[in-house]
Amino acid sequence: MVSTLTPRAIERLAIRRFTDTGRSWAKAPAATRRTWLAEVEPAIRAEHGIALDAVWHGGGWQAPGQTDLFDVSEVA
Repeated sequence: MVSTLTPRAIERLAIRRFTDTGRSWAKAPAATRRTWLAEVEPAIRAEHGIALDAVWHGGGWQAPGQTDLFDVSEVA
């Protein structure tokens, strides 16, 4: 099942997991936050069926390099 989690939703889940450990996201150094996101994002993507190489485009996850031949939002 492919999830409709946005990149921002994945980041929010990662932040929640960080704060669940008793640490403060706001007080964490930027390097710590980047490292945490890099470590936790793959696990969150896997839990929600989102491939590690998938990219967010046009409101959904797509394979890298995939190109829409036409804008589907204009199709009636």
